[in-house]
Amino acid sequence: MKQLIIYADMEGASGIFDSNRKALAHEELYPQYSLWREYGRDCITSDVLAVCNAAIDSGIDEILLYDGHFAGCREHNVKLEKLPEQVRVFDVPNRECHWDMIRAQADMTPYGIITVGQHARNGAKDAYFPHTIHTPPIEAFYINGIHVAEIGQAVMTFSGVPYIANIGCEASHEEAQELSTNVSCISVKDRKSKWEPSSEETYPIIYNGIIGAIQDYSNKTAFPLTDEYECELVLTDGFHYEIPEKCEWGGSFEKRSAHWKSKDILTALDCFWEAHNYIQKEC
Repeated sequence: MKQLIIYADMEGASGIFDSNRKALAHEELYPQYSLWREYGRDCITSDVLAVCNAAIDSGIDEILLYDGHFAGCREHNVKLEKLPEQVRVFDVPNRECHWDMIRAQADMTPYGIITVGQHARNGAKDAYFPHTIHTPPIEAFYINGIHVAEIGQAVMTFSGVPYIANIGCEASHEEAQELSTNVSCISVKDRKSKWEPSSEETYPIIYNGIIGAIQDYSNKTAFPLTDEYECELVLTDGFHYEIPEKCEWGGSFEKRSAHWKSKDILTALDCFWEAHNYIQKEC
């Protein structure tokens, strides 16, 4: 059985630009806005549906979807009822970002991973809504020297699994290619060239791009497994760490950076939240 992993975000979805950015605001946190329900959900659903349909038409048997935008909100951004029957979602409480639970629910050797609706990291030029997990307070998160945002967390969680494609803002591909140089990069918007197509226009672009990416599967590579992950979490101006007297999980702190090492990626990502607990806003 060929099992495909899809990690979906929303800032890099088709049809969502600076002019209609409120379409990103999840209703559970921003009930004053209606654009998420009226428009934004349709955008990310179209992108995910294009990926799923192309994957199934290419022989994929099962698709596992993690809808990660505004993790912690109960309702999915993707309209699950619009997706093919071969798609199921990862079972995590309120869609929270528990990478260990996510990895445990997938096959030991999935066929591949695809990231969709992706945005660029904090500091990227010519990008729509660039940020690293949540910025501020996070300026950068490094794992083994790579600036890791949402794309990196997903792909590294599935280390050893071929990274087939990244779909999103043109600027998001830089992170994807640092994780795997052979990943297929499918753009749905480009701030630099002011290319802002609708989701109806990008559906065939995504569909055909995924068909081609899977046809090129033999050339796809995975982020490699390693026996040590060295991490650094750097804060933006205006924030600092409340440095603990003792750190049982082995972290060390400076005013605006935290450091730790781990023998496996899931522990490394868990420690991200341990360090995050010590973040304080400057008075």
